Amino acid sequence: MWRPVALIAAAVILGGGAAQGAAAVAPSNTSPPTIAGAARAGQTLTASSGSWSGSTPMTFAYRWLRCDSNGNNCSRISGATSQTYRLSGSDAGRRLRVSVTATNSSGSADATSPATDVVASGTPPQNTAAPTISGTLKAGQTLAASAGSWNSSPTSFAYQWFRCNTNGGGCAGIGPDRPSFTLRNSEIGYTIRVRVRARNPFGSTDATSAPTAVVEPAGPPPASTAPPTIVGTLREGQTLTASPGSWTNAPTKFEYQWRSCDSAGNNCSDFGNDAQTQALSANEVGHSIVVSVRATNQYGSQGVDSRPTAVVAPASGVFAIPVDQVAPPQRLLISGVSFQPRRLTSRAPFVARFRVSGTRGNLVSGALVYAIALPYGWIRPAAEVATGSDGWATIRFFPTASMPTRRGAVVFFVRARKPNDSLLAGISTRRLVQLSIG
Repeated sequence: MWRPVALIAAAVILGGGAAQGAAAVAPSNTSPPTIAGAARAGQTLTASSGSWSGSTPMTFAYRWLRCDSNGNNCSRISGATSQTYRLSGSDAGRRLRVSVTATNSSGSADATSPATDVVASGTPPQNTAAPTISGTLKAGQTLAASAGSWNSSPTSFAYQWFRCNTNGGGCAGIGPDRPSFTLRNSEIGYTIRVRVRARNPFGSTDATSAPTAVVEPAGPPPASTAPPTIVGTLREGQTLTASPGSWTNAPTKFEYQWRSCDSAGNNCSDFGNDAQTQALSANEVGHSIVVSVRATNQYGSQGVDSRPTAVVAPASGVFAIPVDQVAPPQRLLISGVSFQPRRLTSRAPFVARFRVSGTRGNLVSGALVYAIALPYGWIRPAAEVATGSDGWATIRFFPTASMPTRRGAVVFFVRARKPNDSLLAGISTRRLVQLSIG
């Protein structure tokens, strides 16, 4: 009995092995792969594996091929081995195919898709509406950039913020590459622009916004309510001290700049250091002094000048400025008179001296002084005399026989003027003085 059982068992084993071997079939393509998507640079193509017969499970591998415009002479595209492929500018004017390899336990087989249409070329993004900036133009506030409008399908945007002059020029880059920017104190007084760079697979294009209005402080900067003042002796070797004056809006810092000017307080130039005190040197002799004070708080700063001083005298204390440095609204003054002798007791010649100063207190050289005695005829008229470097003009007078020598007085009409000025206008001045007789 064992022989029939053994034969039956062997038949079952052999029959099962034959059935198992018949089930394992290598892949065979029954419908070629296809490609979906627009044949235009910048677009993405997607491959389907097509239809296959054979044993499962089955895997598929993809290789993209770039061909000529007729779909022939194809070559592999390096690195293009996924089921999708993004067309680039290198594909423009060509056709693409995809080769699919199907693999199972019994082997593998290849199949290639039909060619796509000829790939159309692409262009870099083109701006159709400039970028814009929105937000409050004050320090501490955040501005936001809109990229504007573009064609040719940008794939990314980059942003560069600029701080510019009030006319939108002279720009310097500020801030990170992002579509927002928080204004700082360093932007106060400037305008802001943003440049947007749009990219796609075919290149990039820039577009810049118009400038904003001027950035303002977050709060009010200091404001002067009383100008700075200068105290001290206006003489070479002495030290002047500046008071900052009065301010609103809580200044946190004061800066000082000393300035040397002409006698009228004009044509100034900086000298000295940023300090509240300043020593006077020989360079300042004959000049008036101004101090500029700049007050700062967290919102900004403002500067204001003091009124000009009188002119600085030399160390000796005797100094006269040229009359050319005296201009309206300043005037000349006859600030000193002396006669030698002090009383006339005869008809002998005598000397009169007249000192001329400016209304700022400084002596004046080169001023023309004219004096005539009254009553007329008592003393001969004398020519105009210019004041010297000490501010004094000296005139010698000659009495006539008409002048009495008995007890009385003679009056002098004295005038000081600037050369080429009108006798009655300009900065001229007049004065009556008296000299006793007898």
